[in-house]
Amino acid sequence: MNLIDPKIVLEEKEGVVEIKNYINKLKIIKELYTRGSNTASNICQLVGISLPTVNLLLTDLLDERIVVKEGRGQSQGGRKPDLYGLAPDSFYILGIDLSRYTAKAAIYNTKHERVSKVKSVKLTLNNEPKTLDEIYDFSMDLIKSSGLPEEKVIAVGITMPGLVDGVAGVNHTYLKVGKKPLKDQLEAKFGRRVFIENDARAKTLAEFRFGNKKNHKNVLGIFVDWGIGLGIIIDEKLYRGYSGFAGEFSHSPLFDSKEISCTCGKRGCLESVASGSAVVRLAKEALVLDKESILARMAKGKEENLEPSVVVEAAIAGDQRAISILSDVGLDLGRGIAILIQLLNPELIILGGAIAEANQYITTPIQQALNIYSMAKLREKSEIELSKLGNEVGLRGAVAIVNEHIFEDTINSY
Repeated sequence: MNLIDPKIVLEEKEGVVEIKNYINKLKIIKELYTRGSNTASNICQLVGISLPTVNLLLTDLLDERIVVKEGRGQSQGGRKPDLYGLAPDSFYILGIDLSRYTAKAAIYNTKHERVSKVKSVKLTLNNEPKTLDEIYDFSMDLIKSSGLPEEKVIAVGITMPGLVDGVAGVNHTYLKVGKKPLKDQLEAKFGRRVFIENDARAKTLAEFRFGNKKNHKNVLGIFVDWGIGLGIIIDEKLYRGYSGFAGEFSHSPLFDSKEISCTCGKRGCLESVASGSAVVRLAKEALVLDKESILARMAKGKEENLEPSVVVEAAIAGDQRAISILSDVGLDLGRGIAILIQLLNPELIILGGAIAEANQYITTPIQQALNIYSMAKLREKSEIELSKLGNEVGLRGAVAIVNEHIFEDTINSY
């Protein structure tokens, strides 16, 4: 069963029954890929296919080594039913995580486990055609060096910053190359299905799918690196908004600041005072005042290209100026989060990114701000947790986006 481009396979097939069986197999594969292992009777209910047909198709998929038996499911009073799951090596997904200056890629199996090394290269996001070539070249180098069958890598997920409309496949900020949508251009290069999404939305979806142990249904993901990204999950679904840009909360002018301009051109935006960029700006001011601090020693030689992570490391090491900087940023960030709690009443808020690695040095001032700016009845039901997926959250986000959409177009078109 060829999975790399189901539409092409369907065009080659003849007969209504054959096409229907192929579509039903895709439904089963998507269900097992999205939700994990299951019994035939549960699959029957979830995909809307009769039990005899499910059993017949599962037999075919077992023969094709796409599906394997994984023990027994829960008994309903009689013999325990067989538990079916996708074979880990039945297909693979290439995940690509793009930031402003770096690109990372890795390959994942059907169990969402990484089966290759993480390849990382310096790459500046811009609107140059050669950048698309660079993304393709380094990604294909990873596939070839992995030793995995190239034809089994059936789709590519890409997360990136900017105004990304994942449904239309367009980034209105970066990689605006040619007349065709970015998604279409990348699919032409890779020869595979490609799915793109804003990095914060994709990371939030990854945390929801792979790190949400309590099965919360309404979740916010706030990722603080150089900027601030927001992802929104409502009733277990990623919320994109009418134009696909929901979550651009960081560019809301919440502060009366005439001195600090934001990258968007406005003044007083949350991002200008509560992001990694703000942390670095405040740290550079502190370096001028105290050249003997822990922060100054850690930043020595890096002053021009200071990273937010250096300030976080200095705070953890006990530097009072670094702790004070994170406290000020945390209070402003908490003020913004308080508004989100008032508007969306989430069960869980996930905090990730470089600044979140400061742990209590950032979460304590955030909580202080919530106590001041949000209603008690609302904030007491909203948990705040640090990211569970760590440095791999962007790559896992790319996989989560594929997980959400793979085979969807083909299944819905028949």
